[in-house]
Parts: sequence; C-alpha cells; structure tokens
Amino acid sequence: MTAGEAAARPQRRVGTFTLGVVLVAAGCGMLVSLLWPAFELGWLLNASPLILVALGVETLLSARGGGKVRYDWLGMLLCFLLVGAGLVLYAAAWAYEHGTYFNARDCSRYADETCFLMEYNYFDGFDSHTLPLEAGDALEGRIDTWNGWLEVEISDEDGNALLEGAPLNGDQRVDIAKTGDYTILVHGRRARGNFVFSKVPAGEAEAPENPPGMEAQPEAEEPPVPEEEP
Repeated sequence: MTAGEAAARPQRRVGTFTLGVVLVAAGCGMLVSLLWPAFELGWLLNASPLILVALGVETLLSARGGGKVRYDWLGMLLCFLLVGAGLVLYAAAWAYEHGTYFNARDCSRYADETCFLMEYNYFDGFDSHTLPLEAGDALEGRIDTWNGWLEVEISDEDGNALLEGAPLNGDQRVDIAKTGDYTILVHGRRARGNFVFSKVPAGEAEAPENPPGMEAQPEAEEPPVPEEEP
C-alpha cells in the first residue's frame, strides 16, 4: 500500500469498536433474558468492567497501528461516555451484590425476641433479624434448601461473625459467650425452602421435650425370680 492510499483510507474514531461490542453484548443479553426468563441479568452487570478493558485494548492497538484512529473531540466524548457507562454499571453491580433488598414469593415470615423463621417458594435477596441473647444461651437453627442456595451469617454487636457459610444446610447451633444483641443475616439466591433459628435459654436441656401424648413411661419392673427348692 502506497502512502497516498494509506492517506486516502478513512479513519475511524477511537471508541467506535468498543461501542459496537457493548451494543452487541447488551442486545444479546436482553434477547436471552426474554427467551430464558431464568437467566440472571446480574451477570451482565458483573461484566461491566469489560467495557473499560475493551476500550483500553482498542486504544493500545490503535497506537500500535500507526495512528489509524482519529482522536478528535467527538472521539473523546465517545470515550468519556463509555467510561462513564462502565463506572455506573459497576456501581449498580456492586449494589446488586452487596445492597439490601428483599424479593420473595409465596413467603411466610415470623420474627420476635425468641425466634426468626421463614418459609418460601422463592427468595432472592437479603433479610435480617436481631435477637437479644444472654451469656450461656444458645441459638439453634435448621435450614432446608431444595433449590438455589441460602447463606446465613450470625454476628455479635461488635461485628464478629459466629456463623457464616455459603451455602449452609441442615442443623446449626451457636453457643453464646456474652450478653448482647445478635444479628441473623440471611442471603438467598433463588432459594426454595425454609429456615428457623430459635433462642435456647441457658440451663434448658439440649434434647427436645417429648411431644404431647408421648410422655415418658415408667420402666416396667422385672418379675421376681422364684427361688429354687432344695
């Protein structure tokens, strides 16, 4: 290619390639969410930093290619818009992952000073409850999850986590060492199931009491053994 042909070749503005990639990815994500409602749009938000990565790669490749990309005020405005969109989407992704929201269907919830329980067919979000506990008490719970997963964190007033896991399932127990308020934070991701956490006051037996009608019966005495005759 001669110098004249290179000069006559049209130049594209910086950011146009990245803009095209972003439009294609956003359109494909919207289409997939319509065809498959179970698709979680949060994955698109989590991929938002790739906008800045693509723009940086485009800028580096253009500089390596000998200035085939035009840097004018319109190109700078396009880069500014892409960077701004990447930062806004990143903030939305962070709020989506770490924010406080509650989204549940067919859900029953009860909480007081002694227990915290929920039963749900769909739970996607956060919920919490604080229980006043005394030293020597215990916090016992049961988690049953059939779909999705449920993460539970129990922390004291100082923010120290006494129980945390992702996901937790089955029986749980936390022994309380000092008096204070303890927060139970639950995070569900498209979960179906139920959980319950109850306060067990100090001194109570760990074993459950016999249900009504099942009281313990006295042991039958063995009949006396007859003495042998001489």
